[in-house]
Amino acid sequence: MDKAVIAETYIIGCFASFQTEKDGIVQLPSVGTFESFCDALTVWINKPHVANRRLIGSKILYQNNTCTTEARVDSFIKKCLLSAENAEVIHGFVEEVPPLSSFVDANFYFIIRENFYKGSRQTSSKETIVIGAISDFRKKLAAFIPFTGAGHEREEKIDTNDKGSKHAKSTVVPYQIGFTEESGNSWITLNTPERESETEKSYIEWLQTTLLRKLVNWSSEKKLRTSVTSLRLVPVDRYNELYNTLKDKYGRKFVEIWPEKTDPQKFVYEDVAIATYLLIIWEMQRKEQKSETLQSFVDLGCGNGLLVHILQSEGHPGLGLDVRKRSIWDLYGKETKLKAKSIRPSAESIFPDFDWLIGNHSDELTPWIPVIAARSSYKCSYFVLPCCHFDFNHKFSQKEANESNYRSYLNFVQKVGEVCGFSVQEDTLRIPSTKRVCFIGKTRNYQPEEMDLIDDRIANYIRLRSTLSSVPENTEDNPPKRLKTDEVWAEGFTPRSSVEKARNCRSVDVGTVNHIVRTVFDTLLNSEDCETRHLEGGRVWRKGGKKSLGDIVKLFDQDVLKQLKSECGGLQTLLRNHNSVFNVSGGAVQLRDLTLDEPYSKHSKLAKRDKSRHFKTLQCWFHHHHPDGCPRTAATCHFAHGEMDTRKENPINDT
Repeated sequence: MDKAVIAETYIIGCFASFQTEKDGIVQLPSVGTFESFCDALTVWINKPHVANRRLIGSKILYQNNTCTTEARVDSFIKKCLLSAENAEVIHGFVEEVPPLSSFVDANFYFIIRENFYKGSRQTSSKETIVIGAISDFRKKLAAFIPFTGAGHEREEKIDTNDKGSKHAKSTVVPYQIGFTEESGNSWITLNTPERESETEKSYIEWLQTTLLRKLVNWSSEKKLRTSVTSLRLVPVDRYNELYNTLKDKYGRKFVEIWPEKTDPQKFVYEDVAIATYLLIIWEMQRKEQKSETLQSFVDLGCGNGLLVHILQSEGHPGLGLDVRKRSIWDLYGKETKLKAKSIRPSAESIFPDFDWLIGNHSDELTPWIPVIAARSSYKCSYFVLPCCHFDFNHKFSQKEANESNYRSYLNFVQKVGEVCGFSVQEDTLRIPSTKRVCFIGKTRNYQPEEMDLIDDRIANYIRLRSTLSSVPENTEDNPPKRLKTDEVWAEGFTPRSSVEKARNCRSVDVGTVNHIVRTVFDTLLNSEDCETRHLEGGRVWRKGGKKSLGDIVKLFDQDVLKQLKSECGGLQTLLRNHNSVFNVSGGAVQLRDLTLDEPYSKHSKLAKRDKSRHFKTLQCWFHHHHPDGCPRTAATCHFAHGEMDTRKENPINDT
């Protein structure tokens, strides 16, 4: 039998069975409306990765909601499958599904979706999504029916050694999601068939517990984002493939040899992700331009230089500039071109021989990246990932009404690109950072012969925003000075110092540090949720409770907090610097539990230290300050219980 016929028969049969079989129904009460349920369902269709963490994302390969007068779902499914196969769009890319609440008048909606799983192996699964009515509008069902079992080969391989993968990747079970409303009460329902295999049972359990509850929670939200917000400008399957390749090629290597003080788990994989994104953007640009020449680049404010190293190692000629050299630069080799240089926006700081400018957390250079790109050449593009809020020559402080400080700054950076004549695109990266929104200026919205006019517009915009400039507005007697001929593009611009300012607890008054540590300790020890540990010999040790960082912040005056922010990075940094006393994780603080065999996470500095080298070189804080003493004996504690217990060689400082 033809595969298309098998698929057609299987899908129609699955959808029909959901209207009669009731044994596998699980339901949860919902406070949302039918419209909010439709929006929640749209989220699950467009971005299943927000619920299933084993997925990197999905693609909508085909969708049809135009047949609003079709009376029978079976004939509608036949037409859609035939249309998808004949048009061969099943292998292409179609825009995401709009909010389903806007299509309440359609009898049926047909979607083909492909889900992509995380990991180095390219695994994916296709499924049809059929939305149709049972008897009336308020009882519409959404049936999710995998192509596996419908005459198509199984595309995903189950990793039998990984329980989580086994659950997530076994998407061979059809299921139906519905909304019911009766007597003022409403429920979201899940209908699944009976299955024998443990793998399929596990996936059904995940649907009934995790997914169903997610849908209920989403339905209760008033402003639910149904559109995909991250990796919108790149194919998610290509991103997954390349990211895993680069992670294996560069990630693990540099995590092991990382000489910087920063956390390699964050900074290494963040740069791997950014490199992945840029390489795909550049691949797409070459296809658009029908060019085989790899793009060149300059990374302004390159920091540790790893992004430059990866991009150059992948064949792109480039250069990294930063105000000071990092120790890791020597590990890259001569092929990676990095230079310690201070950038001051002027006619001397343009790069006409390069195709792209990169501003990755480039601080005071961030708003200047589009300007420098605009003046470097008509074909120069840019990528900028804003972090710290800087205007052209001062700190940015122009908060917009009903917007956060961060969103206000993003709007400003986008505006700069538009003033510079770029068609600015916004995207959100998937990196281990709270600042993940980036902007790309790849094309211009003006012709080359209009560059002088754009120069005038840019110069005037900078003059108006530069608070230190006393130059009057442009008149016939005072025309704007074009950036091309200006020596310096804004008065008062201050580049970063080439000497890194020390930001640690040593620069904070000792009395202030001791007061903060003792206050937080007493608060945790005396909290209502204080836990106790029963030790050998009948001893009882109070571990204390758990407090959010927000609650801890309220314990101190604003003057103290401002001092900490300027000197050592803030209260959270100070507490983390006292790692032997506090465990700061997930936005909460608690006391370090020394009753555990390994009280430190594998990524913490104390866990990574050579314990034989540093054993007994620091005093035990709990031994001296906790009313119950240290839960460990002097023989088993890694810290010294008194001066007589202290080793004098190779001392280390906990702060």
